[in-house]
Amino acid sequence: MSRTMVSLLTAVSAVIAVMIPAHAAAHDPPPAGGEALAYAREVGIPPAEAARRLDRQALAPGFASAAENYLGTAFGGVWIDRESVLNVGVAGSMTAARTEAVGTAARAAGLDGGYRPVRVGYAMADLNRANALLADRLGPANEGASTSLTAGLRTDINAVELQLPAGATLTAAQDALISDAVKALGGLLVVGEYTGRAEARACVYPYCDPPLRGGIRIANSGAGCTGSFIARSKDDALLYQFTAGHCAVGNTDDWSTRFPDQSEHVIGPIHNSRFASNGDMAIMRVLNVTGWAPRGWLKVTDGPDTFADDTYNLSSDSTSVIGMRICTAGAFYGRGDCGTVTHLGVTASYNGRTVTNLGRGTFCGTGGDSGAPMYASHVAYGLQVAGYSECDSLYQGIAAAESAMNVNVLHALA
Repeated sequence: MSRTMVSLLTAVSAVIAVMIPAHAAAHDPPPAGGEALAYAREVGIPPAEAARRLDRQALAPGFASAAENYLGTAFGGVWIDRESVLNVGVAGSMTAARTEAVGTAARAAGLDGGYRPVRVGYAMADLNRANALLADRLGPANEGASTSLTAGLRTDINAVELQLPAGATLTAAQDALISDAVKALGGLLVVGEYTGRAEARACVYPYCDPPLRGGIRIANSGAGCTGSFIARSKDDALLYQFTAGHCAVGNTDDWSTRFPDQSEHVIGPIHNSRFASNGDMAIMRVLNVTGWAPRGWLKVTDGPDTFADDTYNLSSDSTSVIGMRICTAGAFYGRGDCGTVTHLGVTASYNGRTVTNLGRGTFCGTGGDSGAPMYASHVAYGLQVAGYSECDSLYQGIAAAESAMNVNVLHALA
């Protein structure tokens, strides 16, 4: 397929939304802490406004769930814009009843402002069906290709985006998928491009004395990755540490980390893992619980978007929303970094596997950051797993990982 044709398809597939003025927030924000100060510096706004926006973003997953409940089949997804306004898509007519349903959902989520209903062409159910269709075909289409097609949900443009590797020569199977998708999905589909190549980030940097926490470098005889959130089994209360599933492939010996004095200490073996169409996540057993005394903490390193904090505590875990600010604490990149969630429900091919239902964002990472905790405002959101380029990255959502591994992320007070 020619680039001219792709550009034409992109233009034809563009989605036009009618915007409704946002409600103004009616309360003063909480005092600005270190994370709010970093966000203020990052986007060039006063710290008090940064605190207000982060507080609102933390309520976005609950708002999305409530909006879906109250809008039913008219629900068109939720996304966050540059001013951190929470937008909810309303498919079809913007009736008074639907506008009121959005308000009811906002109140149920704890919002008293900073949201707006937006009329869109397609309901979330339509987007999910389109995304699932692409996910089923991307793996076979990418098999044997030097570069891969990728796809994911874009609630912010009310479409599913199928992205082609810029400048690459596509295989016949990939061209056929694109042609079939355009015919089958019509206006539900937007065709775009990406640069780089999706690569897993398993492969030297921070270590910590106990307590055991996320954001530290871990290694065994076959790989170097990042240890993520501490988790507790739902069945027997045993403790584990998350990392990426592809880190566990072919590695059967114990994983270890170091203390700052460079002495090596065993964490434990992989207990369960997935690196397939249904996810990229793993948990390792913490063997010496008394010695490690694991906590619901992260080691956050200093960076342009973050302030160093060796005891950054977690208060909850949740799903993410497009437009949300999200941060990572990779043990190899050398500095903390934050970005914006750009896609959800992503299907991507890397390391010879095709993985579905990933998140994608503009946070930065490098080889060895696989497994790194994804967080914001003391909420756990996922595990960094791969990237197309340094600051175009993929992550596994933590809610799906908790369910698959049958564990709960440990919070600071647990």
